[in-house]
Amino acid sequence: MNSDALPDGPFLFYDGGCALCHRAVRLLLRWERPGSRPGRALRFAPLDGAMAGRLRATGTLPPERDAVVFVADGEATTAEAAVRSALRAVGRPGLAALLGLWPAPLRRWGYRTMAANRTRWFGRTEAACPLPEDSQRFLL
Repeated sequence: MNSDALPDGPFLFYDGGCALCHRAVRLLLRWERPGSRPGRALRFAPLDGAMAGRLRATGTLPPERDAVVFVADGEATTAEAAVRSALRAVGRPGLAALLGLWPAPLRRWGYRTMAANRTRWFGRTEAACPLPEDSQRFLL
């Protein structure tokens, strides 16, 4: 991936039409511990938004639109690694470490299974994720 085009992070890119992803974003916002990353609160952007499109065109984001992507400090991670990075970013390193206890092949299988079935199991949404009061944390 081309790190020159990465925005200042941390960012979590998610499927803007996925109901499970919307719930996960709201959960991360609720779980965020004040001061977990002073001056660098986790920000969010949909994978089908303009910012993601620009980053995808430069090769910064992968072309797939079904993987969660976490971007911070010039690094981009996808899938289950992105989930763990997002948990650490909101001040929940224990949960990230707990997920890390599972063998990598099992983590990847679990993520792929959830990603492949997320809309069937949880549905789709019509609108972008509802913006909280601090809507500057959401980029489209």
